[in-house]
Amino acid sequence: MESTNYQTEHPAEDELEEKAQDGASGRRPLDWMDSTLQWGVKPEIGPRGLTMSAINVGVYGEIPEESDEMTRMPRGAYPVEGVPRVDVFAVNRRSELWADNAADLYEEAIQRRWIGRSDVRWESLTPLADDVELAMCQLCTELSQQASIEAEVLGQWLHRMNYVYHEVKSFLATEAYDSARHFEVFRLRILAMGGSMGLESPGFVNRRLLESRAGWPETALYLYLMRGTLTALLYRYGEAYAHNPAEKLLFRLCLQDKARHMAYGTAFLSQSISEKGPAFALSLRRLMSGVEMDIVKEMKDPVLWEALAIIFGGGVSNIDAGMGEVRRFQKRYVREYVRRKKHVGIPKTEDDLVPELAAYLTS
Repeated sequence: MESTNYQTEHPAEDELEEKAQDGASGRRPLDWMDSTLQWGVKPEIGPRGLTMSAINVGVYGEIPEESDEMTRMPRGAYPVEGVPRVDVFAVNRRSELWADNAADLYEEAIQRRWIGRSDVRWESLTPLADDVELAMCQLCTELSQQASIEAEVLGQWLHRMNYVYHEVKSFLATEAYDSARHFEVFRLRILAMGGSMGLESPGFVNRRLLESRAGWPETALYLYLMRGTLTALLYRYGEAYAHNPAEKLLFRLCLQDKARHMAYGTAFLSQSISEKGPAFALSLRRLMSGVEMDIVKEMKDPVLWEALAIIFGGGVSNIDAGMGEVRRFQKRYVREYVRRKKHVGIPKTEDDLVPELAAYLTS
């Protein structure tokens, strides 16, 4: 039997020793300690503590105009060759998602967080007449659905945004959490007094939001200027017409969150349009002409408006007076929608609205 020469089939002892030192990565022990982009950068701790903005110093505060990093490497980490890509980000340019206020809004979100089940004084709920209770349940059903749609839309986009812009991703994560909480608390209000879930919304705008694929700027236009303007107004009127301390606080806290969401949306769109120029602004204006027909379709559905009229009027018996307030609400919504578009740099006036939507300004 022929003997086997193990010495030729296996690595030499010195080669084995070298591989043991190098490890699987090919690095020698402790040589990673020399691999930093910048050492010795120390942030200043301000009156608000050590914030996300405070640590944006040196290379760690450099926000690139574009990133091709696909491994989810944290900004400022030392890059390692050969790391497999985790995913292919779709949003890789600063102008596609950045807002200068994102880090501060993140800090505000985590400092002003609240808990629906315990921070709202549910014991202060008082029985309402059946028609008013049913109307409130209908309003809360639609608000709960709007919140769930917002959380889903953000979920579709967060994983597509490059991690180098972590301030925006972190803030939008808090917005998704806020939306989930709004979804929860409006269901709590519906069922707390023995009511029932109402009718779902017509869904035209929901579908537009969920199926938006043009880009994050276009989706943000729908989410903040079109839907967000309406939601914020509903929260504001909900607080004004609240029947008890629980409802008043519930709507106030949700409005506080929504104002923060809108602050990011308007700042982002303003900066994006400013950087991309007039041609981009014009494209958004033309895009919204078709989208406004979705708004018209939903505004023609009577369910939400009749529920609001009952709440505003104090009951079905006074629904005519309530409808007068509804018409003022609708007019205010359309005007704020146009105003916000002009504010972010989209050349839109009331005369440019689709006729069916412009009609609410004169009704």
